[in-house]
Amino acid sequence: VILKLTIRAYFALQLVSLHAFTWSSQLEEFLIANREEYLRHSTLNYTVQQKQYNNKLTERMLELAAECGYVFDEHDFSFVTVRDRIRCYYKSYVQSLKKRGIVIGYAARKAGLVTDSEIEKSAKSKGTIYVPSNMKH
Repeated sequence: VILKLTIRAYFALQLVSLHAFTWSSQLEEFLIANREEYLRHSTLNYTVQQKQYNNKLTERMLELAAECGYVFDEHDFSFVTVRDRIRCYYKSYVQSLKKRGIVIGYAARKAGLVTDSEIEKSAKSKGTIYVPSNMKH
């Protein structure tokens, strides 16, 4: 994935590699801002709505990464790889809550904690991508 960079970002360019991968604090802020919406979509497990939302979230993540001066190494990352890293980020969050007895996302649906009418209502609601105010240019 090759990203276009702003002049400001060009001078602060940082190559993101799969080796020793971690989210930058700026990109993690974006993930945190979108956590609730992502988890809402995860209850829609393998639906068109979930796939569309995950793709839009990944596209926006790549745009913000470029704006912040990060370029994902094209040998290590494809669009799908970045999308999978986002999924793993949220999965870790869900697993940490589960250890404390809190069930959310698809696990809540499987456990019967989300009703069919709630799922239908959620499926009709369009996903929103949030950008923290300190990241808007």
